[in-house]
Amino acid sequence: MIGMPYWSALAARSRGRLRRAVISAALAMAGTLAALVGVAFATAALFEAWRLQYGVVAASVGLSLIYLVVALILFLCIRLVGAPRSGPATLRPDEASAAALKSVAGANSAPDAAAALAVGAEIARQLTPLQLALLAAISGFIAGRRL
Repeated sequence: MIGMPYWSALAARSRGRLRRAVISAALAMAGTLAALVGVAFATAALFEAWRLQYGVVAASVGLSLIYLVVALILFLCIRLVGAPRSGPATLRPDEASAAALKSVAGANSAPDAAAALAVGAEIARQLTPLQLALLAAISGFIAGRRL
């Protein structure tokens, strides 16, 4: 047969690719299982430490908040990866949001309130959603520590 060497070389390459794919999948599963076991032990240890120090309810709430923050960050990363690539978006506030900013600034008698609102709006326009979420998380942590 004329094409026999071609088919045998193609089959050998396919078997090699299949073997590498199976080995990679097995290693990924083993790594995932090891990570899950590690997270389970870390969760149990952290819960036990917090339970002794703060009580059962506070330990449960603290752990659930940690996992919610991790889930939120992963969700934002998934949205960021899945988002189509485009040029930098120029977000301009429409008339309704500009009127809302003016009404809030007018309701507050402090002159610094209008400046703070303008700075906040400018920061919100310049940051990506992930950067804004991380900034909010860090600000919340700092504000919580100061209280």
